[in-house]
Amino acid sequence: MTIKGLVLSQKNFGENSKFIDILTEQGIVEILVKGSKTSSRMSKTSSASQLFAYSEFEFSERSSRNRPQILTGVRPICIFYDLRKNLSAVALASYFSQIVLYSALPESTTPEALRLFLNTLHFLSEPEPDELLLKAIFELRIAALYGFQPDVVMCRKCGNYLPSSVRFPVEEGCFFCESCHAEGILMPSGALQAIRYIILQDFEKIFFFRLAEHCRKPLADFAEQFLQYHLNRKFPALDYYKKLNITQGEFHETI
Repeated sequence: MTIKGLVLSQKNFGENSKFIDILTEQGIVEILVKGSKTSSRMSKTSSASQLFAYSEFEFSERSSRNRPQILTGVRPICIFYDLRKNLSAVALASYFSQIVLYSALPESTTPEALRLFLNTLHFLSEPEPDELLLKAIFELRIAALYGFQPDVVMCRKCGNYLPSSVRFPVEEGCFFCESCHAEGILMPSGALQAIRYIILQDFEKIFFFRLAEHCRKPLADFAEQFLQYHLNRKFPALDYYKKLNITQGEFHETI
């Protein structure tokens, strides 16, 4: 069997092998890579089966339900080499992996989830990636794929489409004019427009928009809190990512 996919995680198995979890258009597949740490085998499979490698994998079918699928061949497509130069970007990508691995995506949405992840890794691999904005785009779009799309049509109370400032409580999943509601994340209209764009725009366009500086933090705060509220889980990689950054978007540790 042959399938294209992105390596989301890897865990050692025995002395010379490892299991890898791969995000494919058909869902997440777990494959055993035998002899991944031996020198002869490593030269053939190491780069193509490493974390965040997008490759074409060949593997055997299970002979029984209790036996794993075993890698028999692999061809690298894109290994995102430049991503690995930036420890902050790697930590952010690991956070995205934990999100996808935590809850199974609906089967119909996995092709878009794979495209979302690959495109996000592409932009994270740039010399100075806009990590704050990429993080918000991934969180909001993956939330929509999970079925947690916020209501961004109009103020739930008065029906105003675009007030100058809004309150957006993540628990209610809808926004209010600032004068209509006293709780929730306070954000300017530009941040609300960005949320609308990210979750409603065609996939090909969601990475291409400009956002005023004063809108960035409210957007980032909402995206993170909204996703975590609905998944009801904290992710270790996100905590690690935040520790690498003195303030959001201002300091990045590199390797």
